[in-house]
Amino acid sequence: MKQLESFAPAFRALYSSNPITCLTTGKTISGLPSPTLAIIDPFAAYAFEAIRTVAEKSVPILAWWTSNAGALLRLLGPVHLGGVADPALETAEGRAATKQKIYAEKQILKAVCQIVNVPGLAPCFDYEWFTQKTILIDLGIIVEKSGSIYVREADGIICVSANAYESEAVAAAKEWYASMNKEWYTVGPLSVQVFESKVVRATDGMNALVETFLNRIQAEFGNKSLIYISFGTIFWPEEEDRVWAVIDGLIAKRQPFLFSHPSPFKMQLPDNMIKKISDSGIAMELVWSPQEQILAHPVTGWFISHGGWNSMQEAFIYRVPLIFWPFHADQPYNAMRMSVLKAGFELLQVRTGKFGTRIPSQCKEIPAFTSASAKEEIEQLVDKLNGDEGSMVRTNFEAIADAMSKTWDSPYGESRVELERMLEKFL
Repeated sequence: MKQLESFAPAFRALYSSNPITCLTTGKTISGLPSPTLAIIDPFAAYAFEAIRTVAEKSVPILAWWTSNAGALLRLLGPVHLGGVADPALETAEGRAATKQKIYAEKQILKAVCQIVNVPGLAPCFDYEWFTQKTILIDLGIIVEKSGSIYVREADGIICVSANAYESEAVAAAKEWYASMNKEWYTVGPLSVQVFESKVVRATDGMNALVETFLNRIQAEFGNKSLIYISFGTIFWPEEEDRVWAVIDGLIAKRQPFLFSHPSPFKMQLPDNMIKKISDSGIAMELVWSPQEQILAHPVTGWFISHGGWNSMQEAFIYRVPLIFWPFHADQPYNAMRMSVLKAGFELLQVRTGKFGTRIPSQCKEIPAFTSASAKEEIEQLVDKLNGDEGSMVRTNFEAIADAMSKTWDSPYGESRVELERMLEKFL
């Protein structure tokens, strides 16, 4: 909290070209010019308010959106673009009133079986944006409502996505911002590197153990034979039986995998599952894993992921297609978008909770949503991965990844042009 409370006086000092002191190093810096532009996370309400109080409109603010356009449209955008934001937020008076009550009132998740139409997606139900029961949902509702205010109060937005991934959503977002006389800059992806040979470099003891395991699986099963499983740093399903069912299914199919589980919200892994993974001879589990090292290795063929944008960008770099296990936030959008593009798979039987276990829009009958059905689903999917459908999905995914990698390639790449346009306007 000290950092949040110190922002306003620090910005006031910076705006006046007075010395400021770094809270981390204790170093005092003098002689800095007054800022001409602020780039702020739209969820950092304290920063927006401090800058407007100190500088009013003399310092423009660009909202820094670290995901894709379609996710923003749904989570923070207007109703006519598939968003859930209160129409009152379209006016300054409505936003001011919402600021007064957003933390005072309990925020309740509402999903009433309405059809949602987000540009670039097939029509879906509103409850499909919450496919897992998780304690993070309530916090997410508050954060997203706050973000809905500040994406409208910003003078523009920087989005780390690209037309190569979601041209329909980008076009709709730009049109929406233009209607507010504001700019939308698409400058993604940020995780970009030249795709050459996949090389694993062990830099410490744990990485060396991982490399040894990956090399052994490669020697026994060949390239692209391993599935990497990770839900990112935070996310974890509350109903863990689906996780163990999927692991059981992979072991039953003799499908090699590496399972990473760093979330602080998980329960202790059952001893019998740890033993089962270890005894299988084809699997490895780690609390934390060197994700890019694993994705970069030639043995890694698929990535079971929650589908967060950071993980997706890394998957694009290393051309490892995804099997989605989304929770909420931007993840359902990514799963649905890749389904539209026929460039990814999604596990449906693993869904949990009162929203997750309703009928998916792509199904004619409601799935069983049990441990047994989740095990059966992953076993069937393993067969698909090794067949024509898996080959098609991989080809489509690699084509998108190739297109994404070119956004910064030349002076005429989309993201480079957008960045130059932003710098010219504000600096």
